[in-house]
Amino acid sequence: MCDPRPCRGIGTAALGFVLAGTLLCLSLAGPAAAQVPAKTTPNKTTPAPTAAPKAERPAPEAVDLVTKDGVLLKATFFPGTKGNQSVPVVLLHMYKGSRNEYGALADGLQQMGHAVLVPDLRGHGQSTQVRSGGRPLEAETMPPLAFAGMIEDLETCKRFLVDKNDAGELNIEKLCIVGAEMSTPLALAWARLDWSWPVLATGKQGQDVKALVLLSPEQTFRGLQARPALADPSVRSQLSIFLLVGKDDPKALRGAKGIFTMLGRFHPERSVDLDPGLQPPDPNAAPDKAPHCTLFFLPVPTKLQGTKLLHGRGLTTAQWIAWFIKVRLADQPYPWKKRGTHLGT
Repeated sequence: MCDPRPCRGIGTAALGFVLAGTLLCLSLAGPAAAQVPAKTTPNKTTPAPTAAPKAERPAPEAVDLVTKDGVLLKATFFPGTKGNQSVPVVLLHMYKGSRNEYGALADGLQQMGHAVLVPDLRGHGQSTQVRSGGRPLEAETMPPLAFAGMIEDLETCKRFLVDKNDAGELNIEKLCIVGAEMSTPLALAWARLDWSWPVLATGKQGQDVKALVLLSPEQTFRGLQARPALADPSVRSQLSIFLLVGKDDPKALRGAKGIFTMLGRFHPERSVDLDPGLQPPDPNAAPDKAPHCTLFFLPVPTKLQGTKLLHGRGLTTAQWIAWFIKVRLADQPYPWKKRGTHLGT
């Protein structure tokens, strides 16, 4: 078990900090307060102080993607603001959900400079059509094989992000996937696939997923299976993983805790079970003081699960996710490199 003192916060004093700027961004509580200058009396030679103009962020973009098996995916892309050091984050919704579940989180992560892609997975939201026509895909009636086909949805998202990487708009080497309930075994299964591509003499084909955030993780959902990924050496030891669950649901807590215990054997001295009442540390602390843990478990004090953990009154789930992405990805020295063609394109 990782020493909880450096892992639960960035130094003991930071445990008392609430997530300053990020807390405001992600809770939509309004702009951060500016330092108030000393009061002066304007005169003919001293103009009254004026507020500095706010830097504008790129507007979210509607994205149309087509999978190799012909599914028309609808997605929203929030461009990053840090060029080729923008962290790419893919947000995956719950069963019968849509990308609308992540509006506030996507906006808050973009305010931190990250590049965020939020797709409607096949059979969900607006991703119900196939290029060849025919009957629309509906989550409620999709067979297990169609759910397993969501792997191709993520491959399609990856190809989109590789193009953005090569345009210098993000760093694909810092890829993070956020899943909730249904999409947690999908995130794990696709991370396993991404790490299965060998490095060629001409360059990398995969091994870009560096972090997973799993909200109320499930091991199986119809055609989606997490067990092969949890048994994969790369997934269980090479990735930074953050598990969050509503602790007042005994079944959900037991399932998430089981995954944490299973993975903990492969993160010796680098895993931490966070206290439910702990506040997120200050994300603006110096990078060299960031925790070195790679596996985190947070039982959130609520019965809510999945993406509902992002919206409960008084919950700080979104702030914890923002902190995790910063210390495990944004602050890490993964070099940017032009990738070129992605395997299978």
